[in-house]
Amino acid sequence: MKIDLANWPRNEHFEFYRCAQEPYWGICVELEVAKLYQQSKTKGFSFSAALLFLATKAANRIENMRYRIVGDEVYNFETIHISNVFLRENKLFSFGFVEFTNNFEQHCRDYKNKTEQALNAQQILLDEDSARPDTLHFSALPWLGFSSMSHARTFKADESCPKISIGKLQKEGKSLNLPFSVHVHHGFVDGYHMGLYIESLQGLINEF
Repeated sequence: MKIDLANWPRNEHFEFYRCAQEPYWGICVELEVAKLYQQSKTKGFSFSAALLFLATKAANRIENMRYRIVGDEVYNFETIHISNVFLRENKLFSFGFVEFTNNFEQHCRDYKNKTEQALNAQQILLDEDSARPDTLHFSALPWLGFSSMSHARTFKADESCPKISIGKLQKEGKSLNLPFSVHVHHGFVDGYHMGLYIESLQGLINEF
């Protein structure tokens, strides 16, 4: 749905941050994922696939996480999908699109298919859809723990997709913590909305 900017309560904030040289801001938190990780082992599903599924499901619950700049307009997309970094066999990577579905089993099949497709890919984009605006940009650094994160990006006026990264699992007593980084366009997402997102995501992880 296209936003009527003239009557949008957030328009002043959007225009303020749209003019910034760096309109993105981000945080790093630790998600507690012991239960989810154990379930992935006992039930045989991909832990990474589950994280993408839940992180996207949580984002779809938060209207501000669904705003995107398209040309000179702002849209509120009904559903946000996944643009993920998939590792190739030669350790380079490709970006691939995974359509969001509320059916977890279907999501796992789609994620597995894209993972296999990427193994011998020759191009950085597996598909044109990976560059769609109605996506979250996901990446993973399973070799490293981290407490801060930055991203290489092109400073374009219409770039507005949130960027999410996960790190190496860290065991602390009975807890299993996952570094989780989120960068968002400040024209759309403030600290309040980020808090709602992280709270929703942790809740989905706990309930899964």
